[in-house]
Amino acid sequence: MSRFAQYLAALASANNLEDSTEWMFYPGMLPESQRKWWGDFTNRHAAHEGIDICFYKNRNKKICCLGPGAAICAWSAGTVVNVCKDFLGHTLVVEPENFFDTATRVVEVFSHLDPCKGIAIGTRVAAGQIIARTSDTRARGSVLLPHLHLSCIEVLQQIPVQSLDWSLFPFREKVNLLNPVFM
Repeated sequence: MSRFAQYLAALASANNLEDSTEWMFYPGMLPESQRKWWGDFTNRHAAHEGIDICFYKNRNKKICCLGPGAAICAWSAGTVVNVCKDFLGHTLVVEPENFFDTATRVVEVFSHLDPCKGIAIGTRVAAGQIIARTSDTRARGSVLLPHLHLSCIEVLQQIPVQSLDWSLFPFREKVNLLNPVFM
């Protein structure tokens, strides 16, 4: 896997943002946060399972956000092992090809998206390849802005890939959340 900063640079490039784009993260957007970053900023129903990527500063220091249809690229080369619905769109689960362990697997989870045509279970993706677009969250009746929810999750190899979805990810006794910032 590439470093998180490199992924953010690839995301900026995929959306034709300036080289000087500075990504911003509010506390509620970070892994393990108990707070919301939207609405009334109260507590979430469970600790956050990843990092939400939405806001950035352009070269004029204006705060901007990803809009509906923003391009989302793959972090690592790998295979799409599951596609499932989430409360704002779809989730793509990618198993990187360069992580080998006999007991566990690490997957990259991209959520709240609309998958690109041709992206389905079994599709091999290249690092930096556009795999999805941010969902139009407002059209779905949400107060949340369009964003990418990104998680890195370690699970036991024996868990079937079709089980790698939101019925599993929130349960810390079954998964090990890895902070993408430190990958």
